[in-house]
Amino acid sequence: MKSEYRYDDGLFHVTEIFDSIDGEGKRTGCMAIFVRLAGCNLRCTYCDTAYSLELSDTKEALTEDELIRRIHAFPWKNITLTGGEPMLHPLRHLCERLSEEGYDINIETNGAVPLWEDRPSGVFYTMDFKCSGSGIKESMRKENFPILKEKDVLKFVVGSKEDLDEMKEITKTYFERKDHPEFFVSPVWGKITPAELVEYVRENRLSRVRVQVQLHKIIWDPNRRGV
Repeated sequence: MKSEYRYDDGLFHVTEIFDSIDGEGKRTGCMAIFVRLAGCNLRCTYCDTAYSLELSDTKEALTEDELIRRIHAFPWKNITLTGGEPMLHPLRHLCERLSEEGYDINIETNGAVPLWEDRPSGVFYTMDFKCSGSGIKESMRKENFPILKEKDVLKFVVGSKEDLDEMKEITKTYFERKDHPEFFVSPVWGKITPAELVEYVRENRLSRVRVQVQLHKIIWDPNRRGV
């Protein structure tokens, strides 16, 4: 029987494991463990993790038990599974184990793969919606929108007025329900200023949208890994 996952050979193909602050999203500033998995199904124009796009970018291939032991080496209970695209890997059993141990699990996903409707209790999604400036807007799965709930995040990374207009349309067209996810918008580094985002949100009265910057790129060199 063919696996539903692209990368399913019994191992987790890891690019890096480290701890740092969450640099964006609803846990901004909180310490977390980061597990970055290799391989992605998209090629965004502004990708800042090009070192984790191919399975050949794997630095360590770990069994689930080995990965759990690596996670246990850190004192934190916040964990972010990222990539690449983590949902191309068989994460469910790992997330079930981590949930049972009390971890708060953020799955950072690119918006172009199916989400679990029935997810382990500790999981929340931070899902991207890639606007036109990404070059891959047509890959976005709007079918995921109903799965996103109040504890989840829908993130827009924008580089132009066109991208901002698309963000406004998505939030108003698909998320009038009360249990909508949290909305975050951040600038493509070097393409648009945070001040422009603030002005847009103000002028368009987008009271549900939170402007953010990538805090780790302000604290450290923007190209530094492992932070």
